[in-house]
Amino acid sequence: MKYYIQTYGCQMNYSDSERLTTVLEKLGYEKCDHYNKADLIILNTCSVKQNADNRIYGLGEPFAELKKKNSNLKIGITGCAIRKGTGIRGECKEQIFRRMPTVDFTFKIKDLPQLPNILRELHQVEGADEVDDLLSYFHIDPTVANIAQVFIPIMSGCNNFCSYCIVPYARGREESRDMAEILEEVEKMAKRGAKEVNLVGQNVNTYKPGDRSPDSVDTPFTQLLRRIDAVDGIDRIRFYTVHPKDMTDDVISLYGQLPSMVPHLHLPVQSGSNSVLGRMNRLYTVEKFKELVKKMRERMPNMSISTDIIVGFCGETEEEFMESYNLIKDEKIDLVYVSKYSERPGTLAQKEQKDDISPDVKKDRFERITEVMKGVSHEYNQQFLDKTVQVLVEKVDKGYASGKIPEYKMCRFKADDHNLIGQYVNVKVDKAMEWCLEGAIA
Repeated sequence: MKYYIQTYGCQMNYSDSERLTTVLEKLGYEKCDHYNKADLIILNTCSVKQNADNRIYGLGEPFAELKKKNSNLKIGITGCAIRKGTGIRGECKEQIFRRMPTVDFTFKIKDLPQLPNILRELHQVEGADEVDDLLSYFHIDPTVANIAQVFIPIMSGCNNFCSYCIVPYARGREESRDMAEILEEVEKMAKRGAKEVNLVGQNVNTYKPGDRSPDSVDTPFTQLLRRIDAVDGIDRIRFYTVHPKDMTDDVISLYGQLPSMVPHLHLPVQSGSNSVLGRMNRLYTVEKFKELVKKMRERMPNMSISTDIIVGFCGETEEEFMESYNLIKDEKIDLVYVSKYSERPGTLAQKEQKDDISPDVKKDRFERITEVMKGVSHEYNQQFLDKTVQVLVEKVDKGYASGKIPEYKMCRFKADDHNLIGQYVNVKVDKAMEWCLEGAIA
């Protein structure tokens, strides 16, 4: 039988899908390249905002047609859209069953070790004994798509109840993974050829494992970063996501000190207005964000800072929006993941605030943030012109190889050798555009 996984959302979701892939292949399923060829389709969902849920609910009809053609087809949903439980239709009260009649089962991602029992019942799978002794989600060895760049979860859940976000309700409270277990996985991946480690979690800088060193002056997250930096073969460390209120000086001090700490940080601000941040329950100020950016660039002057911005949040005035616009321009934030606010049932914002910004205004503000970011990004990228950069190749397609430099900028060059994937290539840049660099092998 064949399977297909569709992944939405953040790096954490993609890390989840790698562990999900391991379980399915141990159960005897074979991966296929399109959902219309599959006997099992699993949607790994994001639902930070309602628009993410709407994308999922809108998929019901195509699957209904597929089920008419393949009576063996089963549909499962996991990820942040699943809040109430794990089980099959008729035995689980998850509301998604009412809205999507094609769905056969749901499971919280932390319940991944229970998936074999569900599929035994629905698909009568055999040969699943080796997955029966899985202790937890974290104990599942991921099937990595690109061994050179690995995503390793260090924690799950969130204790921050931002008013627009459903994640704490969907994934639960913070649960940190033991440091020794993380290091074991990093070392295993390094031996397989990993060069870049991406640590993922809802709020990595509040990482607090049971096996941390209580006598250290460093936070547990800093202890972990130092130990990963010491692993042979690991040249780059990135992490997602941090919360500005929890970003500490000891983490910042590692930039320019540890060789593997790349000159890039994703620091989600969400809004450049203190009044909007208050309504979002973000628990920091714009001044705090600016202070962090300043400290980072004192450590590494060419530091690339990316962020998240939500436009059109409840009650956002034009003046409040312009504070976000000016923050991107003035602080030279060179990459912004911008989204239009949408209500999420069950969140504080949905219960107590009014989604009173029109779709047209949200669209206009989205486009204006995008335009100012393009200008900042284009200016930032000029520093690489006529310079040689180190590209970690991720893809070779249509005569070009491409991958990211340490500053998280995509760079491409002419090549058709698929053996370059996962390798470092020095490239002399001759074009610096808004979104990417281009050059030739140096």
